[in-house]
Amino acid sequence: MFRFFLKKNFADGWDNMFFLMVSNVFAIVVLAAAFYGIRFSLRVNPFLPNAVLIGAGGILMTLIFAYGANAAKIANFGSGSFGTFFRAFSYAWRIGFFSGAALMLLVLMIRFGVIYYLSAGGFFSLAMIAFLGWFSFISACALQWFVPLYFLQEQNGFSKCLKKSFIIFFDNPLFSVGVFFHNVVIFLISCAFFMIVPGFFGLTLSSTNALRLRLKKYDWLEEMEQREPGFSTDRNRRNEIPWDDLLAEDRETLGPRKISSFIFPWK
Repeated sequence: MFRFFLKKNFADGWDNMFFLMVSNVFAIVVLAAAFYGIRFSLRVNPFLPNAVLIGAGGILMTLIFAYGANAAKIANFGSGSFGTFFRAFSYAWRIGFFSGAALMLLVLMIRFGVIYYLSAGGFFSLAMIAFLGWFSFISACALQWFVPLYFLQEQNGFSKCLKKSFIIFFDNPLFSVGVFFHNVVIFLISCAFFMIVPGFFGLTLSSTNALRLRLKKYDWLEEMEQREPGFSTDRNRRNEIPWDDLLAEDRETLGPRKISSFIFPWK
């Protein structure tokens, strides 16, 4: 299943390369504004850059939510459009800004906590640093599902997205960690290309593609539960997921997509 995710995600990114590049320009503008805002605010007050970071986090997450609508369309074998981008921006900016600002505030709190415990020293401080490290890692792996959940399951609000993000992580820890490190690689590649491509939109598309495929597991469990009550609580049987059958339609729609087809699409 993971190999198919890698193949599909690469194909979707390649097929929408130009759209990704243009869309990422908005995020680059926000990053540039945040950089110069921090430099200027440092001259005014040493604590003001924190407010700039929180505001920039809110704006950036708003853009990522706007990306999320197109990511869901592309993951469902559609194509992105700027009309979808701006429509999503109009109704998702509240949850986007709030979640982004809250996330950046949490990052700053963790940062201050690590600095404090490093300066304090002692076994308790070391234990707290380890706790903050694991908390940060688990949260990062779980929250990569936050935006995709909002668009793949339209009934989800902030609290439901947050709750389901952690439920999916703890129910699929290896898959979540695998996608997280895949996204880390995408981020490093993006840095090499100045966040033009794959960029933040590429990261959003990756998480959306991964979650869309993983949610097929829960559709299957629901179907099996209707056939055999109590099936979903049987840990051994619920892990015997027929991925070949569940992904058959997607594999047929995607096609073989050999490496040569990406380089020479006319062949």
